[in-house]
Amino acid sequence: MASAPKELPLEAKAADPLIGFAFYSQYASDYNFRGVSQSNRQGSIQNFFEVQFLNNFAYAAMYSWQTRLPTQPDFEFDLTAGIRPVFDKLSFDLGVLAYFYPNEKRLINSATGAFLTTANSDFVEYAGKALYQLTPELAVGANVFYAPSFFGQHATATYTSGTIAYTLPASLFSFLPEAYAGGFSISGEGGHYFIGAAKTSATGFDPAIGRFTSFNLPSYNYGNVGVSYTFKNLLLDLRFHTTDISKTACFAFTGDYRGYLNGGRSGWCGDAIIGSIRWQASTAAPGVYAQPRGVLDFFN
Repeated sequence: MASAPKELPLEAKAADPLIGFAFYSQYASDYNFRGVSQSNRQGSIQNFFEVQFLNNFAYAAMYSWQTRLPTQPDFEFDLTAGIRPVFDKLSFDLGVLAYFYPNEKRLINSATGAFLTTANSDFVEYAGKALYQLTPELAVGANVFYAPSFFGQHATATYTSGTIAYTLPASLFSFLPEAYAGGFSISGEGGHYFIGAAKTSATGFDPAIGRFTSFNLPSYNYGNVGVSYTFKNLLLDLRFHTTDISKTACFAFTGDYRGYLNGGRSGWCGDAIIGSIRWQASTAAPGVYAQPRGVLDFFN
């Protein structure tokens, strides 16, 4: 008999996918954007779809968010595109985001005729993110977002933050069946929003200087911390959000319509505990979509 080879041949490596997809649909008890409610402290239906190219090196995506803003847009619609270079444990996400608010209705003071909101809140933001995987369970990150005209206010805005996420060991949940014990994680974010002065028709035109007057928007600190649980395609999240914006500064910042009736105060920026439930999948992690019975295998 012929002798066996000393080394077995290496298995053929699967080619990197040229194109991939990711999506989710979720319901959140509030749409919180960096510490400020965009849905009047009420529930929000949210959707996401992304196309990935060259093994997720480049991407293009769209989001939709149910909002309840002073200008009463139908919803918020975001488009984003960028690249995600990876260097061993260090990964980057460099992209641009465009925020759209269809069919806005400008608020006008019926007594004076003065504009209370801008005519168009659409704006563009440039983003840079870095994530370092310290261990398989622990990741830390840093983010920078820059908008030349935040919410159509002609005010520059820069948001910087740090993040941390830790996957909890399944042994902490040994009281659960084994299939359900491994999906818990904790995460948090702390950041600061540097926001400049608004200069729009809502701030008023001054004939003496021949331009719109400036109104300093509040810069503020923001943080969140929460716990998440993932099981197959389902993600549950419970999170505490906080800012240091006062109720009067919050009204000046958001234009919360109730502020015109209660002496100029808004609760949209205060502490909030927000829960969300998400159904998600991607070509990299299809979950039940890779099972013979599809969604029915979620229960097995």
